[in-house]
Amino acid sequence: MKERKIKFTVDSNLEDVALIGTSVNRLCTTMNLSDVEAYNIELCVVEAANNCVKHAYNFQGGSEVEVVFTFFNGEIKIEICDRGQTMQRKSETPTLEFDPDDMESLPESGMGLYIISEVMDKMEYATSEGKNILTMIKKIAPVTL
Repeated sequence: MKERKIKFTVDSNLEDVALIGTSVNRLCTTMNLSDVEAYNIELCVVEAANNCVKHAYNFQGGSEVEVVFTFFNGEIKIEICDRGQTMQRKSETPTLEFDPDDMESLPESGMGLYIISEVMDKMEYATSEGKNILTMIKKIAPVTL
């Protein structure tokens, strides 16, 4: 089977992130993923794109958030790219550290990388030639498109 790829960009504002989520969800459903699987992948992509808008571009519109969605050999690879501020790297796997019995300690943000690490099979972050790339990989049952 040959590699299938689609690339799209949106402006760096939170309103346009919803377009990314909807697009990725529809792409997932064309691969016969369940609604839950498609939603989980959509959630990861939206979290990553939100991070671009919030952290890489500091909520400033006028820059691009690029999504590259690739399907090949029973694997979905999604790259979220920006040319903004580089993400601070942490070597450890993201965790959620809070007391679930203390409602005041529940985090309001900072859960995106944890969600991505739990849902996706692989997550990598790299910067090359001024371009930040968060790569997420999810293994799925092979399908014919």
